Amino acid sequence: MTPPPWHAPRAAYLLTAAMADNAGAIVAGDRIAEWAGHDESAQRDVLAALGAQTRLVLKMLRDELGVEIEMDWRSTPRAVCSQALAAARELIKPKRGARATPECARCREIIAKAMCSLQIQAYFRLGFTPLMIAAMCRQSANEAAMFPRH
Repeated sequence: MTPPPWHAPRAAYLLTAAMADNAGAIVAGDRIAEWAGHDESAQRDVLAALGAQTRLVLKMLRDELGVEIEMDWRSTPRAVCSQALAAARELIKPKRGARATPECARCREIIAKAMCSLQIQAYFRLGFTPLMIAAMCRQSANEAAMFPRH
């Protein structure tokens, strides 16, 4: 069964909201319900949506404050394979290009959490609290369901 067109962006917003509820913490081995219930194809779609959402908030941060932030490329390689690391870099690049996603389910989950964390860090620098970020993401998730893009 093919998920509806709004499913991936909505799921991506809900993942970020769930992490914001935990103050952006990435806890090793935790299973976020919004992620664990997806098959490989849906996870790839959610990663693409997370990439788009992350690129947007990073652009906002650059435009508003002139600040650039990135994933911690030094510690992430200890947790994921090199293919996943390369995919993560491509997912958040501002310029369009091939956006491959990791083959390994564990690596896809870690990269998803890292992108959520990066969004939370960017919003925090823009003056949002974790509570505000979670509420904003939930509102965006509801809007994605109510007004899907075709």
